[in-house]
Amino acid sequence: MYSNVVLNIFNNPKNTGRISKPDGIADCYNEDNTAHVEFSLRIESGIITDCKFRAQANPYIVAVCSTITSMMRGKMAAMVFLDPYSIKSELGDEMPIDISFCIDCIKLAINDYKEKLEKSSK
Repeated sequence: MYSNVVLNIFNNPKNTGRISKPDGIADCYNEDNTAHVEFSLRIESGIITDCKFRAQANPYIVAVCSTITSMMRGKMAAMVFLDPYSIKSELGDEMPIDISFCIDCIKLAINDYKEKLEKSSK
């Protein structure tokens, strides 16, 4: 059912946990409440220096979250673009149906950072 790549990432995910006092955070449930994902970000001078996730979800979602957190590091928060096909290629050409859920959740964490930054500059 799951590819070896997805199962390997599911069994050995990277960047798990939660950043204490994150600069941006998002806590999301998918439409049917079968998956719960939380992303937390550390951002310094506009650059994502750390990105972690916690998930109670199927192997595809855990694999996508692990892949996304690895892709985010070193990127400018204001210019993050996550290409579903890049994530797909990292997962051995599997296209999990919940990939957009994970991308939307990380975008919410970035928006949380931007809102906090905006409030602090007022």
